[in-house]
Amino acid sequence: MARRKALRSPTGESLSDRIRYHAIRWLPLLATALLTYALFPPPAAVLTRVPDVGQRADRTVVAPFPYQVRKSTDELAREGEARALTAQPVYRFSPTAYDSALAAARDFFTDLDRAGNQGPELTRAVATQAHLGPEEIRYLADSANRRAMRELVTHFLGESLSRGVADAGVIRGEPSRQITLRRNDAERVVARDSVLTFADLMEQSEAAASVIEDPVGQRTLRRLVGTFYHPTIVPDPLLTSARRERLRASVEPVRFGVRSGERIIVAGQVVTEDQQAKLIGLHQELERRGTAGFWTEGAVGGLLYNTLVLSVFWLLIMFYRRDTYAEVREMWFFGALFVLVVLITAGTTQLLPIRPEMVPIPFAAILVTLLYDGRIGVFSAVTLAVLLDGQWALRESGILLFGLMGGVAGAIGIRAVRRRRHLYVTVAVVAAASMLASLTIGLLQGWGTITIVASAFLGSLMALASAALAMLVMPLAESATRITTDLTLLELSDLGRPLLRRLALEAPGTWAHSLAMANLCESACNIIGANGLLARVGCYYHDIGKLTAPGFFVENQGGGPNPHDQLPPAESARIIRQHVLDGIALAETAGLPAIVRSFIPEHHGTTEITYFLMRARRASPNGVPNPAEYRYPGPRPQRAETAVAMLADSAEAAIRVLPDPTPDKVREAIDLLVQQKLASGQLEDAPLTLRDIDRVKREFARVMSGTYHKRIGYPRASGGITPEFQTAERQ
Repeated sequence: MARRKALRSPTGESLSDRIRYHAIRWLPLLATALLTYALFPPPAAVLTRVPDVGQRADRTVVAPFPYQVRKSTDELAREGEARALTAQPVYRFSPTAYDSALAAARDFFTDLDRAGNQGPELTRAVATQAHLGPEEIRYLADSANRRAMRELVTHFLGESLSRGVADAGVIRGEPSRQITLRRNDAERVVARDSVLTFADLMEQSEAAASVIEDPVGQRTLRRLVGTFYHPTIVPDPLLTSARRERLRASVEPVRFGVRSGERIIVAGQVVTEDQQAKLIGLHQELERRGTAGFWTEGAVGGLLYNTLVLSVFWLLIMFYRRDTYAEVREMWFFGALFVLVVLITAGTTQLLPIRPEMVPIPFAAILVTLLYDGRIGVFSAVTLAVLLDGQWALRESGILLFGLMGGVAGAIGIRAVRRRRHLYVTVAVVAAASMLASLTIGLLQGWGTITIVASAFLGSLMALASAALAMLVMPLAESATRITTDLTLLELSDLGRPLLRRLALEAPGTWAHSLAMANLCESACNIIGANGLLARVGCYYHDIGKLTAPGFFVENQGGGPNPHDQLPPAESARIIRQHVLDGIALAETAGLPAIVRSFIPEHHGTTEITYFLMRARRASPNGVPNPAEYRYPGPRPQRAETAVAMLADSAEAAIRVLPDPTPDKVREAIDLLVQQKLASGQLEDAPLTLRDIDRVKREFARVMSGTYHKRIGYPRASGGITPEFQTAERQ
């Protein structure tokens, strides 16, 4: 049986090739998601032992779900008893005791009156029941004294006992300083010491007895008051107990209610009793729910969250930065950068309590912006902020706001670094954004002034550290991605570099042409939105291959003999073609980036070496020369900058030889050169639109009309004009 053909994709590649192509580029994402999960796992995977009070926590723990921490039996008993003691003991006024005391006093005097009519013996027997002595009995035997004493005793007892009198032993033994006094249905709280006792009653009876002149009568009054006294303020233990039981029952059995995502403990923090109770409660809740199942769910959820957040960034690159996505090293760079930020964040959270100001998201935004552009830098900052803010240990830390503010500020502030002060501006912008975030979070969460100032200070330090770290890592990032940044281009534009100094000394004509072409090309690229700095640097190095044989190029001959006059056309063409290959070799030896080296072959493209091809045809009218020997090796321009360099190279050389470079002639010559390049297909691979080409032509005409204008004549000393300067052209 014949083997089935492999399934093909619409692009002609097999499905397995396409899967492999994308898998290699998405592998950094999976590695970043896994490492992030490993550094910030859910609590079920890490809470194996509850630390003791006073120990330092070895990691941050965040509640994975809402749960309650219940109080122990002893805690409930202690808190219930403490609440019960807050209820004042209840005392009540006893009308029964009041009535009994007055009734006993009245009955005593009634019996005493009846006994007085029957003889002294019976009177003595009745009085003895009231604990009276012989003198008090004789005093009461007098009917007048007896009537007065009756009136005084009943009135005093009625007045005193109605106000309330408590038993001294009971009221003084009460531990509470205040009591609740009930009279009928009314209650009031009174001080314990303000309640009258028997001792107070006897003091008052002495005052009442002062109206009696006879000391025996005074003593009789006091003894009768003491005999018939009954406490009218008595404790109500049933009501007191009922109220205290209600308070005991009102104790809330839940000690803490923990929210989902709440930080229970931060790594490095000393464990308190409350935090230990929350950790114990979480441990018990995990055991009740089953940690195995939760660990599986937490692992899947955590990995899925990390993967989804990172996937948004990867999809953005895949659909809107196809050239970046095509480079495996650049996708691995993003993975390594994100991992570095996660590692630094994990390290700082292990050493210090979580400080959102210290998360190095601005560093990533600055680095990505320098390598790519501000849009990718901002999106990388957003991705990292959302990724880190969703980790268990970092929830509710404010990382999202600090990351967004600092990252966006870093990407905006570092858009162009051409001077050292630009880096200072970036640091200032990031620091200001971090300060604003500190103020916002501080106002929302009720921070004090000192806390807000300290947070702003830490944010300023992170701004400085992010910029410094980005500059330190930049060479490594450029090497890893093979992207040439403006910083490298600025270094390469130094005219004191050895290769450029050689060009200026050994091929001054070529160097002058390169400088003129660099100015022209940079101006045109800036007009169409291309990289003008790259165009300038590329033009500096585009003809360095002529250093191997500078005398074979007309701009370096200075009007002297042309060695090509003694060579056959094929050899001359070979020498001219060779300067491209020699230039590439010199550029590689000098370590020039690929993007700069591309100017060397692409500014010629695959155009013909027309002059020597025509000479060959004239020298061999019957033979047909090989066109490949008279064509540059290429490739054709692949970038807008190299395409503009091709046009600028031809235009600058052509305008130099115009006998009368008026603005109209300059524009006509430029139009003709551009049409020739278009007709020969040299610009087909360059990302230039017709509108771009039209703007390039106008900019060429503007710059070159000002560069190659005629000078005015200068008078002789005698007042005449030097003929040779009348039509002098600026070279």
